[in-house]
Amino acid sequence: MSTRLRVVLGVSALWTLVGVVSGTQAAIGASMQGDAVPFGPAVRTALVNLLPWIPATLAVVALTLRFPVTRATWTRTLWIHLAAIPLVTLGVNVLVVLGFWTVSGSFQGPGTLLRQGAFWATIRLHVGVMIYVAIAGVTQAARYFEATRARELHVARLEGQLARARLQALNAQIRPHFLFNTLHTIGQLWRSGRSEEADGLLDRLGSLFQRVQSTASEAEVPLEEELALVREYLAIEQVRFRDRLSTDVRATREALACSVPPLLLQPLVENAVRHGISVSSKAGRVEVDARMTDRRLRIDVRDDGPGLVEGAASRGSGTGLSNTRERLAELYGGGAVLETGSEPEGGFRARVELPARPWSVAERTRG
Repeated sequence: MSTRLRVVLGVSALWTLVGVVSGTQAAIGASMQGDAVPFGPAVRTALVNLLPWIPATLAVVALTLRFPVTRATWTRTLWIHLAAIPLVTLGVNVLVVLGFWTVSGSFQGPGTLLRQGAFWATIRLHVGVMIYVAIAGVTQAARYFEATRARELHVARLEGQLARARLQALNAQIRPHFLFNTLHTIGQLWRSGRSEEADGLLDRLGSLFQRVQSTASEAEVPLEEELALVREYLAIEQVRFRDRLSTDVRATREALACSVPPLLLQPLVENAVRHGISVSSKAGRVEVDARMTDRRLRIDVRDDGPGLVEGAASRGSGTGLSNTRERLAELYGGGAVLETGSEPEGGFRARVELPARPWSVAERTRG
């Protein structure tokens, strides 16, 4: 149903309701004073007096929309409305007189119709002024509300587009960083004479690169897909460190179905390998654990390395981790946190907590 049709139907229903209520009230009031006024004639009289305001209301609405009284235009448009008030009032009262003539079955000619309409319009001008001003005021208020809502929707769309652009920029920033570090690992293998392992890792890198590219335009991916990428990355690092690195990646079934930003965990896992395993001469372990806690998704990335060494730079302030914090802020505002710190029993832990949102293909956000 179009907006115009809704306005016509709404105005018609409103004036009809006012007429019925007014006629009913007149009949009840006359009965209380001892005058027997039938309900039907009372309602009919009220409708004859009020229904002409239906076309008049539509005319005032159209005139107000065409010539709104605003701070910039009131000096021009106000005079238009001041001239329209007596004309609208005259038109209504001409229709009222014509209505009564129709009910009584007596027609006295156009001249008499115009004179009687002008007479009643003069007597009831104050009523016409009040009704006209009320209609124009309501129309202008509705117009202002619609314009304000349209501006808010437009601003919201622009803010959404800006947020998506910032998020895509952050996502794009982390991918080259991730792939560069992986290539650096392969280069180390070649330089150390482990060319066959390096060639094997190139094949694995192709698969890994395909996974990364598949999320290029995604704001979120299922955790299950993110953990598959983490396993691929850790498999590459296990070739590099041989027996010095063991891994354990686990998640509950409920957690696997949740949405996470793409490449959320890779900087955390890389941080654990770089600062927890490579700096130690003994074997180490990296664990990833994802589970639901009070309708929130909690993911822990732990290593059993030296943790935070006194006097060393903080492991929670690198480019990858700061980028991760920014991406979480863009997607979830204050609803997601990234905490890092040494474990009491030794090692280092990075914990991500974010709202648990089920993932579905229909909810993908494409750039």
